[in-house]
Amino acid sequence: MTAPAEKPADVWRSVPHRMSIGLNHQLGDDGSLPSENLTCFVFAFPGQDLDVGRLERALARAVAVNPALCHHYRVDPDHGPQYREASWRPHVEIVEPPETDWPGVRAAAQRIADAEMLTRFDLRDGRLLKVVCVRGSAGTGSVLVIKVDHTVCDGLSYAQLLDDLSAAHRCDDEGEFAARRRRASLARVAAAERRLLAGRAREELCEAWRRRLPEGIPELVLHRPTPWRACTAEGEQASTVLTGEAYRRHVRQAADLSVSSFMLATAKLLHAMRPSVLGEDLSFFSPFPGRFVPAARGVLGNFVSVLPVTVDAPRDAGLGQTVDAVREGVLWTMRHQGIPFDAIRDAVGNGHGTSGEYAYERRSIFISGNPTMRLELNGVCGEVSVPKLSDAMFDISLWISDTGRELRCSSVFRKALLERPLVDTWLAALT
Repeated sequence: MTAPAEKPADVWRSVPHRMSIGLNHQLGDDGSLPSENLTCFVFAFPGQDLDVGRLERALARAVAVNPALCHHYRVDPDHGPQYREASWRPHVEIVEPPETDWPGVRAAAQRIADAEMLTRFDLRDGRLLKVVCVRGSAGTGSVLVIKVDHTVCDGLSYAQLLDDLSAAHRCDDEGEFAARRRRASLARVAAAERRLLAGRAREELCEAWRRRLPEGIPELVLHRPTPWRACTAEGEQASTVLTGEAYRRHVRQAADLSVSSFMLATAKLLHAMRPSVLGEDLSFFSPFPGRFVPAARGVLGNFVSVLPVTVDAPRDAGLGQTVDAVREGVLWTMRHQGIPFDAIRDAVGNGHGTSGEYAYERRSIFISGNPTMRLELNGVCGEVSVPKLSDAMFDISLWISDTGRELRCSSVFRKALLERPLVDTWLAALT
């Protein structure tokens, strides 16, 4: 009798550099990751009774081309963050609330989404993706809550997953769908990053960045004496939406100034905040996609990050000069995406007043762009809403999204430091 073949040893591979920072930073002593699940959205389909079986089959295809959603992760004491390939067939949880009318269904879905924002991903036993279908009586409609743990998924990847799910729901041929959307593995991305940053390349990028910051990492803080640790994290949300002529005017102004809609919105916000927030230099955390090697294109992961930069715009700069400064800073950041995030982390975390801790212990302002979140099922695009953010990680966080029809800016701010009328004044600067 032939002896049974031995089960091959588990092969653990290094994760891409950007993802490794997220895993390293967020790992708790108990093996869990207290990450904020910012990649959680709600999609409402009024009057649509979704076929859950068909949705699960489409979800399985979308996961198959985005294997980071079913890998197992760990932080090895010698080799750092790693992953092991694994397979998993996703499941759609069905919830039928007592309130079967449409307002009751939507309210139940919102409660589920709000709770998901506070869950912790457990490295030892946890799923990175959760999909819940909330439905009422026949013909009422369905609401989907889709959460991907932020540790392995940024906003760009979440939007990509929605596109994959929409396409898989339309396509009945599993092989054809997979062939059209085949992507590189995380190991290939990690190897490409290592090659690009080999030798002097890493240090040259870091040196170029340090030359932009002769005074070190700037403190982007409110003019308040309250220590960061003395502030409660209790947050309040505020938002604004530009539609119609206000949106078209914003787009025309961005074109006239040769900047993107996001750059103009960022400049408007910083210009409005300046009397209350910024110091002598104009400094801000500039976002970048983090996909600085071709192999990373289309690969699901948490690659997006921000780079603190100081730009040339004195305190008395007008909006036009501020726009030019923001444009130059964002474009410079895009050309230097390979700056290792551990260098950014160490420089920010070791700044004055941080006690050598990570940037989240730092009083600062966060501004980020968000892609359009679009999920199409049965030819219908879901109505998008976001969960409630009860905590404010920064003094104020702002997310800007241009859908092509409207400009949305949502924020969460620390109630202990900011009052709603002031935040509304800042947001009004977008109009």
